[in-house]
Amino acid sequence: MEAAEIELDRRVVAREELGEALAASAAETTAVTGAEAEQKTLPSPASVPGSIGRGRSVRPGGLRRLHD
Repeated sequence: MEAAEIELDRRVVAREELGEALAASAAETTAVTGAEAEQKTLPSPASVPGSIGRGRSVRPGGLRRLHD
């Protein structure tokens, strides 16, 4: 009888540890998926057609002149 109780306790502990590991994995997956989704929904300025990246000066007409 005592061996059966020990085995039952071992299984309960193992089940709790598995539940905690699954919860941690789900939280990590949600965090990664959320970060990836945010990156996909916020395009960088250089990837938008017709946009100008930071640090560039473009004159009207679209061409940058090297010498004034």
